[in-house]
Amino acid sequence: MSSELRKKIEIVLSALQNEEHEYCSFEELNRRVVFDEGLSREEKFKEVVDTVCKYTIDTKSKNWIAKLYGGGSEMSFVAEMIIAHFNQNCHTYRSSPFFTFAEEQIIKKIIGYVGYEEGASGIFLPGGSFCTYIAMICARFKKYPASKRTGLNHPIQVITSVNSHYSIDKGAIIMGMGTDNVIKIDFDTTTPEEFEEIVVRNNVFMINSTMGTTSEGIMESVDKFSKVMKKYNIWHHIDACVSGIALFSTKYRYLTSSFKHANSITIDCHKCLNLNQQCSVLLVKEGDLLSDCSRVTAPYLFHKDSEYDVANRSFQCGRRADGFKLWFCDQLDDLDAQATLIYDRNARFKKIIADDPRFENVEKDSMTHCCFKLVSAQEGENHEIMNALLKEGIYIEYHRDYFKAVAVNNDIDEDSFKSIIERIFAVHERLSQK
Repeated sequence: MSSELRKKIEIVLSALQNEEHEYCSFEELNRRVVFDEGLSREEKFKEVVDTVCKYTIDTKSKNWIAKLYGGGSEMSFVAEMIIAHFNQNCHTYRSSPFFTFAEEQIIKKIIGYVGYEEGASGIFLPGGSFCTYIAMICARFKKYPASKRTGLNHPIQVITSVNSHYSIDKGAIIMGMGTDNVIKIDFDTTTPEEFEEIVVRNNVFMINSTMGTTSEGIMESVDKFSKVMKKYNIWHHIDACVSGIALFSTKYRYLTSSFKHANSITIDCHKCLNLNQQCSVLLVKEGDLLSDCSRVTAPYLFHKDSEYDVANRSFQCGRRADGFKLWFCDQLDDLDAQATLIYDRNARFKKIIADDPRFENVEKDSMTHCCFKLVSAQEGENHEIMNALLKEGIYIEYHRDYFKAVAVNNDIDEDSFKSIIERIFAVHERLSQK
């Protein structure tokens, strides 16, 4: 590392200590982000870095409870530095031996948590949605193996819940199925008999359930459909992007007891496990399907002795070392404590809401989300409250008539949460007086 680069890193690290951040509209940024052409190269570097840090939301803040991710742990930040420094492509073992080793080791460990038998495999992919797409392709290949060569000349369907993530629809578009072939049902009200009728009328190749829905954090179950799924050989994918991190918690791992029966599982470790973006893993019970459905001949890249070339089971050629990031944190952080924290803290936040007569809990069964609403809120008021809080540097989301708080950062405690709900009520009162 050159001395010049070290100086630049010191400037960046200094700028990152700035705790003053300003949220601006796109139009405001367009007006404000203008640099003096008369600056020297060194001066402009500092000015650009300072500007970026000023107008970028600090997801490490105690006031950041808006999304399903946080500011990232220190160890995952260090891992990102190592990844960026070596800048390797994790497609072949020859190009990234240690990163490949680390990915294989951590996948093996997670498979052990799940309870899959020998033959299971996995791969790190760029985001939970991408993992879902590949799971859908594996499911189609399992039922229609010729589709890899000839495609399909008839429609096929996937079943998912009305609360599922939109990646199922996106996957249907990517696969050429079309969104009309995504059948959305209410898992709670649909009976096994009604489910079988849907299956009989269609060419259903997969069902998707969610462990931790995006808006409510609900954990769905398809146990009552299991006999029908087995009868018609329907692939079961679990979208555990949000709550799958329970695997890492000895206290809450029991929540994942059904994982071993699923054909595939997606987990986002950059969400509630608080690793830096992105760190998504797809696990497949029949591991050979990953390579069987995607492998093509490429003698310029893959050689006969390339047993650990991960790209042989990937639709990507260019791959970041996201698996190394989780392996690194598993070696040096307490992932059990982090995975447990998100569940324990959410229970405490729900109690705070339950004890405050100004608010009420909405989704009491959510394990990761604290969903609550103002008892005296007016229709459409939540959007105004959210925008007002943005200007105060408080970041919280709403869905329909309730707010949802997901506290991933380690230093978010009861006091900081109480402070946020006080600000919500204060803004509500101000709007009510207009």
